[in-house]
Amino acid sequence: MAAAGELICSGCGAGIGTGGIDADAPVHHRCADCGGALACAPMDRAFPVDSISLRPPDLWRYSEAIPTFPAPHAVSLGEQITPLVPVRVGTTEVLAKCEFAQPTGSYKDRGSAFLISYLRSLGVEEAVEDSSGNAGASIAAYAARAGIRLKVFCPESASAGKLAQIQLYGAELVRVPGPRPRATDALLEYVQERGAVYASHLWHPMFLEGVRTMAYEIAEQLAWTAPDYVLCPVGAGSILLGLHDGFGDLLQAGVIPRLPRLVAVQAESASAVCRAMRAGADVVEPMSGGPPTLAEGIALPAPVRDRQVLLALRESGGAAVAVTEAEIATGVRAFGRAGFCVEPTSAVVWSGLERLRVSGEIPAGKTVVVVLSGHGLKAAAQIEQLTRPQG
Repeated sequence: MAAAGELICSGCGAGIGTGGIDADAPVHHRCADCGGALACAPMDRAFPVDSISLRPPDLWRYSEAIPTFPAPHAVSLGEQITPLVPVRVGTTEVLAKCEFAQPTGSYKDRGSAFLISYLRSLGVEEAVEDSSGNAGASIAAYAARAGIRLKVFCPESASAGKLAQIQLYGAELVRVPGPRPRATDALLEYVQERGAVYASHLWHPMFLEGVRTMAYEIAEQLAWTAPDYVLCPVGAGSILLGLHDGFGDLLQAGVIPRLPRLVAVQAESASAVCRAMRAGADVVEPMSGGPPTLAEGIALPAPVRDRQVLLALRESGGAAVAVTEAEIATGVRAFGRAGFCVEPTSAVVWSGLERLRVSGEIPAGKTVVVVLSGHGLKAAAQIEQLTRPQG
């Protein structure tokens, strides 16, 4: 089994070693040779299903399929297997993967647990991150647990609840005027000047390693089978890539016979992946300057791992769909009426599924999972406005 810290460049294949602190390479979150995104070195991944069933119900139960962390360095806030709950979306019965049940209220805790465990194993004491809110809150919580000082760059327009979470965990919050990409620009300038450790949920492969466990859980909850379709919100594509890689691990190990079809759901004003899929492109051309969207968690010009996102969709036989702001609002209210309090970023999957059912791209009678990525209380002000009586 590969040990934590063995990284390679996903572009040129160069070995990166630990990918840790290097005074001669201040931008150590990506390949110094080609600028490509990093990946964990290939490792043997096994799923002893009988043994797994006897272990505590948390994401660490898949120990034979995840990078190893020395016991003193594993950082946890008690992540549990999240519920897979039946819900009717229009005329379609689906299964909702309730990621809002994670400790800080979003799926990001999977990646944060792995990433912060990794950084602590390297002896990192201080780091920086940029986020629209959920990732910053999650990484701040795990950094606090690990005793790592954290500075988080966020757009000043981010939901107040998410910004409050970041500060609650003791991280230093830097509010950046303008759209989401400007927070990244401000962070990268800081990293270049200070040589800070970039604890990036967008760039660091250890974050994606944690998200892989979502696929493992879904398969286990379905008696070690794969669903026919999985729909998820896509901005940077972390959920999509984690699912693709995780189900790929299960397929390679002979646990499941096929990959599920993965569906990326985006907001129309930030739908670069959808455009690339329609055009048959190999790369995603960034979108910028569009109107703001309720789905702030996926309001990115393009994924940093754009080629991998497109490959994941195509390898799985999947699709990409964009929804309007009105449809996002409909999704928030509809999930609420079904008993689920989700933020607008999660709610995109409601109308995304409806569109694909009407078009026939998702036939009746299929096993469909929708990922509910974040809790609605993180966007309480938005939800209050969306549910306020009219007139």
